[in-house]
Amino acid sequence: MSDDTDFPTEIEREALAALEAALPRVTPPGDLFDRILAEVRPEATVIPLHRKSQRRFVVPAASALAAVAAVALIAVVAFGGDGPGPADARAAIAGKSDPAVKGEAVLYGSTADGGTVRVSLRDVPAAPSGHHYEVWVLRRDAGGEMEAVGSFTPTSTDVELDLPLPGPGDYAAVDVSVEENGGPPAHSDTSLAGGTFS
Repeated sequence: MSDDTDFPTEIEREALAALEAALPRVTPPGDLFDRILAEVRPEATVIPLHRKSQRRFVVPAASALAAVAAVALIAVVAFGGDGPGPADARAAIAGKSDPAVKGEAVLYGSTADGGTVRVSLRDVPAAPSGHHYEVWVLRRDAGGEMEAVGSFTPTSTDVELDLPLPGPGDYAAVDVSVEENGGPPAHSDTSLAGGTFS
């Protein structure tokens, strides 16, 4: 919705009509509302990777909530709620600096542009004071150089993240590092947890 009115603009009406025409008519599952609420509730505060230049966009709360709900609904209808298509590979995540941490990383569309990695973590401790966690991926042909895909500061012990991959590739591993706020962009060499894709 536009910022100055509660009614959809002509462009918004056309976009909604095109979206409605493109999607098949299906009966939503009975637990759809609960699933949308689960997607809307934040589980972690995400810190942008580009620390030096940040653009901030002000979006009215109602519009933001409606947009998130619409995206969640489209994902449920188009993908059956299981994820963004078939998984390319999975990695069991085990704790390193904290053995209690566990979870899973799943690659989607990793051999083409627009791929993502879904990271699910359990028993995540609060980040040390002045620090945050950063998610890295390693391509098999990268010569050991990991690439950062996202940062977060957990607000609960369970963390769910969908992060864009840096490009197409054959990914070998995932790692969650402990990084100093405002520190250098390189991996700190301190890993909270990690795993190997298979």
